[in-house]
Amino acid sequence: MLRIGSRGSPLALCQTRWVERRLEALGYAARIEIIRTTGDKLIDTPLAKLGGKGLFTKEIEEALLAGQVELAVHSLKDLATAVPEGLCLAAVPEREDPRDAVVGRRLAELPAGARVGTGSLRRAAQLRALRPDLVIEPVRGNLDTRLRKLREGQYEALVLAAAGLKRMGWQDQVAEYLPVEVMCPAVGQGALGIETRADGGEAQQVCAQLDHPQTRACVTAERALLAALGGGCQVPIAGHAFIDAGRLRLLGVVASPDGGRLVRRELSGSPAEARALGEALAAELLASGAREILTTAHKLFGKRIVVTRAREQASELSQKLRALGAEVIEFPTIEIRLPSDPGPLEAALNQLERYDWVIFTSANAVRRLGDRLRIPQFRARICAIGPATRRALEALGLTVHLMPEQYVAESLVEAFAGEDLTGKRILLPRAAVARDLVPVELARRGAQVDVVEAYRTEIPEGVPARAAQVFSARRKPDWITFTSSSTVVNLVRAAGVAVLEGVRVASIGPVTSAAARQRGLAVTVEADPFTLDGLVAAILRAEGVS
Repeated sequence: MLRIGSRGSPLALCQTRWVERRLEALGYAARIEIIRTTGDKLIDTPLAKLGGKGLFTKEIEEALLAGQVELAVHSLKDLATAVPEGLCLAAVPEREDPRDAVVGRRLAELPAGARVGTGSLRRAAQLRALRPDLVIEPVRGNLDTRLRKLREGQYEALVLAAAGLKRMGWQDQVAEYLPVEVMCPAVGQGALGIETRADGGEAQQVCAQLDHPQTRACVTAERALLAALGGGCQVPIAGHAFIDAGRLRLLGVVASPDGGRLVRRELSGSPAEARALGEALAAELLASGAREILTTAHKLFGKRIVVTRAREQASELSQKLRALGAEVIEFPTIEIRLPSDPGPLEAALNQLERYDWVIFTSANAVRRLGDRLRIPQFRARICAIGPATRRALEALGLTVHLMPEQYVAESLVEAFAGEDLTGKRILLPRAAVARDLVPVELARRGAQVDVVEAYRTEIPEGVPARAAQVFSARRKPDWITFTSSSTVVNLVRAAGVAVLEGVRVASIGPVTSAAARQRGLAVTVEADPFTLDGLVAAILRAEGVS
């Protein structure tokens, strides 16, 4: 039985059921597993502010890597150009209609001031260039939700992907199809991407039978164009390829968000050279004015930044950087694992009512304990080391009573200065390896501190090989970010210091910086405050664009 990971929207399920039927026609039983993604949860926030690509795929890719599903079906335009290590794009079936469609009234029929809804910066920019007299307004939600808003009169027209309307059988609602020369589509629009583990296993081999070589060549060129431009959903970039008389024609557009500046170019070549064609068109666009557009709109445009956080934690920092136009390389140097001996943690959790305080020095511990903290007997006061840990606790419905001004152990100890700790019992669930400053200092003030291992960090498999790939001399990253001493220690232990030669180092705080310097790394910038936002701000200052 092949388990297929899919979003739960009607359109996503329609697409996934299409793949399911194709697999069954090949003689393979399949079952759909619905996975809720970040993009499904944050339905009221514009995609550009959330960081774009990966919002609708990350959780599904994590399920793939964890072995919870054997394959995943994506709208290819949602899939980041860099597929995570261990996964592959096993198949790209034949593409549906790639064009954009106008629902409601034709563009030429809309009066000045008419409201047109779209959730895409790409569409909005090109619409403003075509019809600067229209009012372009954001719209989010599933396809049926958007159409309902149109019927309610919130908009005079919507611009949507023709493929989605056709797959749902709603093409009768289309007032007008926009030629690709007029409204250049999103990269991968209309195509599906079937993703599997890159292990040569049954799922990869079976799905390969659904691949359509002509469509793959086209989307390869489009995705190479996007990757070379360093853009995503937060950048008004369009790209569309098609095969005409045996030649692959590739159109590319880069626009300013207001539509005031628009650079459009086209190249053609052999389908066998699709990737090179995409890269060549990107270079031509950049040389023709796209670089100025992208640099003006995105402060970190053209910068390659490595994120070393654990896979399940990387998205928040990655999204912040991508929203600023950076090309993000997720390279986890730590892996969060269960305690080597869960006994002490279980014993402490079974006696939570006996504690006066519980101190969390990492959101990792909160995530590992999760719902175990939701018990009526939980009378203890809670201390969180920083905002991320606080948010994780509040997400469980718990109240944080104390948080230091600076998010390090020394400041946490100072935060307890006004508390009488004599005879108090304190639980400190933390990583297997951590500094003993907090328990030692609080015990010195009369508290009984129980330190228990809530999780441990390990070096993921393949770090040396991945480091050689990421830091190759061909085009090294501009920055590497370290968000804990463990991310530093594990990278240096597995790959050495030499791989980072010429790469600037951004550290989240003094403890992480000290770990880096002790191992021979020069720290370029340090966050202040010691948060992800502080880390991003430090990089911006160093780039002179804060």
